[in-house]
Amino acid sequence: MDYLSHGLILFSAFVLSMGFVPLAAHFARKYGVMDKPDNNLKKHGKAIPYLGGVAIFLAFFITLVTSQLVEHHSLRGLTGLILAGGMIFTLGLVDDIKKLSVPLKFAVQILAAITLVIFGIKVQFLGNELLNVLLTIIWVVGVTNAFNLLDIMDGLSSGIAVIAALTYFALGVDAGKLFSPLASLALAGSCLGFLYYNFPPAKVFMGDAGSLFIGFMLAALSLTESYTGINNLAVITPVIILGVPIFDTLFVMWMRAKQGKPVYFGSPDHFPLRLKRSGMSGRQVISIAYTAGLALAVVAYVSTKLPALQAGTLYSIVFAYAIFAGVRLSRMK
Repeated sequence: MDYLSHGLILFSAFVLSMGFVPLAAHFARKYGVMDKPDNNLKKHGKAIPYLGGVAIFLAFFITLVTSQLVEHHSLRGLTGLILAGGMIFTLGLVDDIKKLSVPLKFAVQILAAITLVIFGIKVQFLGNELLNVLLTIIWVVGVTNAFNLLDIMDGLSSGIAVIAALTYFALGVDAGKLFSPLASLALAGSCLGFLYYNFPPAKVFMGDAGSLFIGFMLAALSLTESYTGINNLAVITPVIILGVPIFDTLFVMWMRAKQGKPVYFGSPDHFPLRLKRSGMSGRQVISIAYTAGLALAVVAYVSTKLPALQAGTLYSIVFAYAIFAGVRLSRMK
């Protein structure tokens, strides 16, 4: 597939998402699916419509299915993603309309991860098949919820998703993959179209239907890549690419553990919220998060071209800085 076709996929997903978001917002207002301020964590000035995730979901799958049929005349390789992604989207949509229990949400996420495994989308670098399956479930459920937790500020989750998806695309093209670059571009374009309406000040929110679905797709697509044959440390590449949501999740877990609160308990411990309380504007915080996401994307890409020692040095620097940043952020009131 040439660059013109790639550009067409990105543009198609973007345009579809741009068109679907206002429709989703309209139905959200009509049926009262709104995020209302509570003067606690939700401090936006007025009620904002949810269901932006519906637009992302539709734009992604319409673009991906169409391009797959045009290029390959088959949906082979897409069935697992459709079934599992549909489960997660439905879970998020129902949760946006009527809040579901935490155990039920985890159960559906685990079932969706197992569906990926059944269709061959799984970790494959461990010698033991059971360990591969267990690590796949932990990774998929973890990243899915990481993006859900990260969705606490206008433009944050969708912007980081665009950066991650485009990084997957670059790595997939380099590796000579066919399907994963298509899916990565479709996801990037869908999130970019939504970001137009979600960039601060947001006119619409993606809701759990969007954040859970995006996280799940990025986790699943990371399992379709081989990354590099140059060094064995490349298995860490997706952790680096998704470093921003993973860092925020681990940071929040650490802070809530120190406070004796459950991990799923809502609190203002997220690093973007701490930066904002330090006096930064929302756009400044978003700029910092995007810069971190781009820097991690560059590190991830470059490390796939390096020998193990040099790649390991890069990774060590990233992890050391993450620990330093976590300690500094934890000292903010």
